[in-house]
Amino acid sequence: MIGRCLATRIVSVSTFLFVFFVYVSAVGNVYASPSQAGECQAESEWFPHNKTAEPDNENFKSTSNCVFHQWAWQVFLWLTQHDAGKPRFLSFTPPEELLGMQPRGFMPRMSKNPTPETFDEYLQAGSDAILTDHQGRAVYYSQYLDEDFVKFIKDNDLTDPAKVKGFNPDKPFDIGSIELKVSWKIVAKGENTSDFFTMKTKVNKLVNKGGNIVIDPTQTEDVTVALVGFHIAGVVNEHPEMIWATFEHKNNAPNVPHSFTPDTIISESDSTFYSAGTKYSGCNVDMANSPKQKLNESTQILSPITQVCRLYEFGNDPDNPEDRVAEMANNDENIKQLNDSVLSKLDKDDVWSNYHEVGAIWFKRIDGLKPNMPLATDDILTGSLKLSNSTIETFTQIQSTQNNCFRCHNTLHRFPPQTQLDPLPGLNLNISHAFVNIYFWSQMQQLEKSRNTE
Repeated sequence: MIGRCLATRIVSVSTFLFVFFVYVSAVGNVYASPSQAGECQAESEWFPHNKTAEPDNENFKSTSNCVFHQWAWQVFLWLTQHDAGKPRFLSFTPPEELLGMQPRGFMPRMSKNPTPETFDEYLQAGSDAILTDHQGRAVYYSQYLDEDFVKFIKDNDLTDPAKVKGFNPDKPFDIGSIELKVSWKIVAKGENTSDFFTMKTKVNKLVNKGGNIVIDPTQTEDVTVALVGFHIAGVVNEHPEMIWATFEHKNNAPNVPHSFTPDTIISESDSTFYSAGTKYSGCNVDMANSPKQKLNESTQILSPITQVCRLYEFGNDPDNPEDRVAEMANNDENIKQLNDSVLSKLDKDDVWSNYHEVGAIWFKRIDGLKPNMPLATDDILTGSLKLSNSTIETFTQIQSTQNNCFRCHNTLHRFPPQTQLDPLPGLNLNISHAFVNIYFWSQMQQLEKSRNTE
């Protein structure tokens, strides 16, 4: 009897494995086994930081959850490695430059309108509010494209809207293409920023106009800014949808505990964007449409300030669906292990040792990107399913339609922000907001040129 049961189980297991193999082959599911506890570690060849090599994107293999986070950390180290006296990413191309436009500088996250003041406002993912730091200044944002991304756009003449409309919808960006979004706070006089990366730059001033707080591109201000958040999206072998990862400064905001109420005090300690003793009900409050939000144009001081709390420490809700609890727990443990491993190896005097990975998200399936994918559900996604950066998606952490990168980054048909512009057909390239920006900006340039010649 025992022998027959055992034989039956062997046949059943064999049958299961065969069916599983056929299924994986058919749908391209990503990896067969997760990393075991204690296995997600930094690679020794990443160190010292000034020797970190770019990841081998062409030969990336989806062998475990851990390898995606290892890719994220390695590329972060490579991007922040000093090259010609500044971090490498600062030598990358702002999207505007592909059209010969003057770079817009650092754009604060502004309120959205049906006919926005700039395309940046219309196409920014996530928040519809201004994140105001505790000195009363707006947090600013900048975007960058690497050489592979720029080469792909130029080689395919994709600054021409006509070429975009006739482009193969199934073709993705080349492997190695990277786009970045970085958040910066303005350094106040006397503020201690010794553990931040800082630099001097110009920002566009804010003005009151038509009942809204908007950018005035004719006015700039010389400031010092401190880097607080860092989004990375990059194409690797088997993942044309890009791996989407985000990093933050260690002291941005406290993590919300698993169990809380509106009256829960989130932390008894101050953070850069949080005052000790603030209740959860006071966190992440969107003031975009509130008459309480005021701007003093002469000082550039906004009120009220924003109290920021990070809802999900590693981008996952502890109350995940039962069938995904183990998957998400493994993901979060891998991030924690890898953060600890990297930070134990970085020189403590290296300013980048004050930053950490919050999480990353990608497709379960290999080569699963298709045109006109809404990506509104989690069944094809894995990693940090509710991934947000507390300084880039401050106000959308609990919104089911905007609570991870793929809620906004998809391959759907895009309607234009103005009726005189042509819509963007559903393309694999639409996963990139930089690409979408360029498509609409180029049409605006053509319209402006035609007006000037009439």
